[in-house]
Amino acid sequence: MQYDIIQLGDYCFDQIFSGMPEFPCLGREIFATELITTGGGMFITAAALTRLGARVGWPGCFGNDSYSQFVYDLAGREGIDLTLARILDRPYRLVTTSVPFQGERAFISYADSSCDDMPEYWQHTLEECEYSHLHIGWMMPDDELRPLVEQAHRKGATVSMDCQDGHHLRQPPICRETLAKVDIFMPNAREALIITEASNVEAAVRQLNQHVRMVVVKDGANGAWIGSEGNVIHAPAICAGPVVDTTGAGDCFNAGFLFGYIVEKAPLEVCARYGNICGGLSVTAIGGATAAPTHDELLAWLEKAPAGL
Repeated sequence: MQYDIIQLGDYCFDQIFSGMPEFPCLGREIFATELITTGGGMFITAAALTRLGARVGWPGCFGNDSYSQFVYDLAGREGIDLTLARILDRPYRLVTTSVPFQGERAFISYADSSCDDMPEYWQHTLEECEYSHLHIGWMMPDDELRPLVEQAHRKGATVSMDCQDGHHLRQPPICRETLAKVDIFMPNAREALIITEASNVEAAVRQLNQHVRMVVVKDGANGAWIGSEGNVIHAPAICAGPVVDTTGAGDCFNAGFLFGYIVEKAPLEVCARYGNICGGLSVTAIGGATAAPTHDELLAWLEKAPAGL
């Protein structure tokens, strides 16, 4: 099958408590008014892209445990293509408890050990498939990233990479060397500032653009910034409603931007608006992909949110 986008990254089982009168503290019990269990991690990007109409391949890894099965079944109901998925004969539990409160959130996560041979599995998958773009959901270590990017480039595909928080941010120079191997780098504003050690987001975009051909920085309520060929574009955020849960908004933004850029080959300004709409809708419901729009819904919001608003 010819895919528009192949994405690499793990699923997550998200358990989200919301509607609390105060934030939890040691020694006290409080009760949430809502509890939702849903797919997280790269499920969010896959679901959002699929709803928009992109042909997405996801060589994700699932175990024989109930958490894996829950997200695998949910992905199937969303219509996500799981042909490339790998099923392990052991538990592979990736679980996050999220507590959104007053526009922010806290997380507690658990992860079983991953498979050491997953990079080889991805390499084989990329060799066997046809695709236009490869999206990597985190800043992958250089030794794992290089052969995957080289394989994608041999296929004529472009490569994007998100950043994600992690120990790698403690070494900004190494981060800058790593991101230079991809075509599009998609961090959030905090990550961009840490990596560049810049004083503001626009300066960070310009610095990152010296290392990578295109940089797309997600800046929450401030919208998004795109640096390409020496030019910086700022796209204001789309206010789609009250902020309920920001978990996964960046992943939904990625889906909207990549759909515009890879599938529709739209101008960068339009791609940024697609991303802002998808990210803006994401925060209006609990769960990263719960409010991700269909293509028709995206176009309806595009009419409501002309450029510059």
